[in-house]
Amino acid sequence: MRRYLIIFILLVVRLDVPLALPHLFSFDDYVTAIYQRQNFTEEEDFESIKQALREAYATPLDLNKATEESLAVLGILSVNQIKNYFNHLATTGPLYSKYELQAIPDFDLTTIALLLPFVYVPETYHLPSNFLKINENKSSYFLCRYTPSLNKTTQLSTLGNLDQCMVQLCCNHNDAITWGITGRKQAGESFCWDHATYRYGFNLWSVFVMVNHKKYIKKIVIGDYQVGYGQGLLLSAGYIQSGGAVCSIVRSNNVGIRPYKSIRRIGLRGVAITSDLGPIEATGFYANHNLDATLQRNLNNQLYIHQIDCIGKYDTVHKLAKKGTVNEQVVGCTIRKPYHRGQTEVGINLLYHHYDIPIINKRVAEEPYGSQSAASLFYRLLWKNWILFGEAGFTVPNTIKAKQGKALITGCVVSFSRYVDLSGALYYYGKGLHTPYGNAFKRYTTGHANEKGGYLCVQVTPLPSWQLATSGHFFATLFPKPQLSKASSGYRFTTRSNYMLHRTTLLVVQHKLHKNPRNKPKTACESAMIVSSTQNSLKCKVDHKLTHYWWTQAEIQYTQYTFLGETDRGYAVSSIQKWKGSQWQLVGKATYFNTPNYTTRLYFYLPNPLYSSRQFYPYYGNGIDATGLVCWKPIGWVRLEIKYSFIYYIKDLPKTEAAQSKRPSPSRGSQCGMIQLLVRF
Repeated sequence: MRRYLIIFILLVVRLDVPLALPHLFSFDDYVTAIYQRQNFTEEEDFESIKQALREAYATPLDLNKATEESLAVLGILSVNQIKNYFNHLATTGPLYSKYELQAIPDFDLTTIALLLPFVYVPETYHLPSNFLKINENKSSYFLCRYTPSLNKTTQLSTLGNLDQCMVQLCCNHNDAITWGITGRKQAGESFCWDHATYRYGFNLWSVFVMVNHKKYIKKIVIGDYQVGYGQGLLLSAGYIQSGGAVCSIVRSNNVGIRPYKSIRRIGLRGVAITSDLGPIEATGFYANHNLDATLQRNLNNQLYIHQIDCIGKYDTVHKLAKKGTVNEQVVGCTIRKPYHRGQTEVGINLLYHHYDIPIINKRVAEEPYGSQSAASLFYRLLWKNWILFGEAGFTVPNTIKAKQGKALITGCVVSFSRYVDLSGALYYYGKGLHTPYGNAFKRYTTGHANEKGGYLCVQVTPLPSWQLATSGHFFATLFPKPQLSKASSGYRFTTRSNYMLHRTTLLVVQHKLHKNPRNKPKTACESAMIVSSTQNSLKCKVDHKLTHYWWTQAEIQYTQYTFLGETDRGYAVSSIQKWKGSQWQLVGKATYFNTPNYTTRLYFYLPNPLYSSRQFYPYYGNGIDATGLVCWKPIGWVRLEIKYSFIYYIKDLPKTEAAQSKRPSPSRGSQCGMIQLLVRF
């Protein structure tokens, strides 16, 4: 009976339903589309996902033999989709054809189209005699990471040793209830039990409980969580892609409410609820938590603070004194109306937060303010080959002298044909804007406001294996800041060529031109002046699969930096070798770098264990770096990873550069290591 059903699906679906996304033509197109969906948690680093996609693109996975882990690392399928897939296999047996994916619950055409380039189904149409039933997938895990201090350095001012440790436990009960707890010790912090400073073993803890798919509640999270809607102007959650050749400006940020498992003090702590009210999705949330800040007193002996510290590191007495000194309460809601299966939407964000100790920021107000209201309207419209998106909002402090902050981002993506795509955006983040939980599209500033600009990108795909993209980003600051004495402007141009040969060889050539405003060093007879620095960077990379088990990569980077008529040049050469088997994975990387100072630093991807945060390392000076990563999976649900890295400086770093990088000047060598254990159950 099942065979006749499969034949019917093949005859009807194969003729009438296209299993391809419009205008997705190259490997980079699929990577960008997968990033936009953001089906991965905030701890999963996107570089690891891109590597997994690269491997699956060169050697597609057999869906009838794929494991839960091999599908999860692609970042395409959600936990519920993976569970439904293996339940389908356990109930009906192996897939007969890729078109059978449409019969699996929650597998929409967009998901299938993104998945197909990386998987295949042997269309044998018979049941293998050695086929075994798939057990229930393991979505719970325990993660432990330890980073010892291997360098011989003095630690006179820190409260504890320089070792680092992190533990995380996450349990999923039939996708209905999920709970987790995370604790971390950073370098210099001490293990202790002190109620006065709220330190119980680890200095910071993160705890959450999430309930899904109840009768009137779509999702509820209690504990630490994040909220993401719109273009990230007021509310942003999840991983934010940065540093790429062509920036993704369409922020499919509608991840809603999600648990926050990290330790940085940027998450909300309280309760958040999402419900479907007919065709409208409504989300409400409340948070009440203590934040870190340095307390100060004005002339009237009143307490105030300048800014919130989101680092969450307590390795010195001074930093520990800032812990939990300010209480913040946040109340917000989001109302969203999706159309056309979620491709089109409009919505509104409303947000109010209050600090028990006022904040004074002379760029925004001359007097302290302790509360603020904010609102924004966001939209995403799909019309033929056009995608229109944007968000407009404002913030209103509770003081009369403080100015209302206004912000706007609007843009579009146009597919003229399967060969040419155009994207562009305009944005403005005015003075007075304060959005501590937003992360909107910008380039130069690191604060909440003080920038306007535009972005334009043209992407050409003349061949299925070749893609050219060039983008320009023009920006300007609106008022002075400590690093910039006067408002100024700059631009960045990026051109990138990707060529994929037989799915096994990837050639990348990239050029960047940056012009950034900087303060000119003052002299006794000169006032503050703004001058521009210019930087040209060139990168060439070759990624090739030699055999089924052996991958190799070679990369060359060159940079030229000009400031005040002086030009500095630097270069670096790197090679990665990776061997991957059923139980073992070995990665070795060697880098030679030669740059005169910090301004000519070059960034290279650094092999790291899964879910570790730091993926790119800046190299400057003259030296050699060697990194090794060993991964061992003795059984399917246990993963042990060990990393060791050593840097040797052929020439001593200047004292200013050593102080800026916090590297010991007397020693030419430094080393680091990491051990991580991941257990799924």
